Amino acid sequence: MFSLQRISELLPGPLKGLTVRFDSAPINSIDRLSDFVHTRSSYISQTALYGYLKTRMGTRYRQLFEDPVFSQTIRAAAVKIFLAGLGDLTVYAVARVRKGHNLSDEDAARLAMLCFERAAQSGLEDTPADMIPATALSAFGERLEGTDWTAMASGSSAFTSSEAALIAHAPVADEFKELDREIMGNSIRLRWRDAREQLDKRLDADALYRAWLDRG
Repeated sequence: MFSLQRISELLPGPLKGLTVRFDSAPINSIDRLSDFVHTRSSYISQTALYGYLKTRMGTRYRQLFEDPVFSQTIRAAAVKIFLAGLGDLTVYAVARVRKGHNLSDEDAARLAMLCFERAAQSGLEDTPADMIPATALSAFGERLEGTDWTAMASGSSAFTSSEAALIAHAPVADEFKELDREIMGNSIRLRWRDAREQLDKRLDADALYRAWLDRG
């Protein structure tokens, strides 16, 4: 069987979350929060992308995934989708920490940027520099400047960038992506719903708030 795991082996790089065994320990430190947003964003971005490509390509997917040129195209798309998803999940997670605590918008933005940087560094460790958008950090910083943290703490409000990135960057003809838009959107939204539920079960917002204050 040519599984998603096999696909990820053919396309080594930024998305190391597919085969990682997720733990269930409390998310009570900045390190644990960074690890959570990294692994879940990796997992969701690649399962959404690779799953869609496998479905759309049909019986030709094995040949295309093993093609060196096309595999690099997929890898470049995966990096962009990963970064978009990482931004979405980071904003949601920090908004959940902020909720009910005396964390200013400025501190929420600083915590989010710290987590995003750490998670991106881990997720893109083996990725060629020319595949990583040079504006990744600055673009996330611009997003944080206008973030409504109260709104981002509820439901799927934070998870729009990754859905748009999947549709924009999946290496499939635009006419097919337009036909598949609803399917693609539903697929990634369901995955993010599961990630939110996991986060909410494990998040120790009080401990994380104290850890942030301890950093001064």
